[in-house]
Amino acid sequence: MEKQIFKIALIVFAFVLTNVAPSFPQAMLNDKKGEILFVEFELDQKDMETALALLKEMQIQTLENEEGCIAYDILLSDEHPNKIFLYECYENAQAHKKHTNSPYYKDIVSNKLSRYLKKSETIKLYPVVNEKLEGFFYEEP
Repeated sequence: MEKQIFKIALIVFAFVLTNVAPSFPQAMLNDKKGEILFVEFELDQKDMETALALLKEMQIQTLENEEGCIAYDILLSDEHPNKIFLYECYENAQAHKKHTNSPYYKDIVSNKLSRYLKKSETIKLYPVVNEKLEGFFYEEP
């Protein structure tokens, strides 16, 4: 139960801190085509530095090459020093598929990072629309 509460709190915290572009598509909030992933990697403490370096490279490649990626955040926790969390937000399923099929994903995540992972878990999330908050999000003039 405590683990579930921690995950939910971390997801909410990550969403609040994420540098979501001001032009966050309203369409994403109004349909379930957008995809949000919360990924948890567990590693040996000795492998954390290497894994972080790989994920930082993945973050750069993703944000530079994928227009459909809205956010790709790497998160750490004092309570879980041997875990790395990712918050990924994509405009739609196609953008996420493009990400996982990219050559840099296959090289960095599938080939290099995977050998350091003790455990990984991915939770796929979708935004909930509250019509009463319409206009709450910043819209460009």
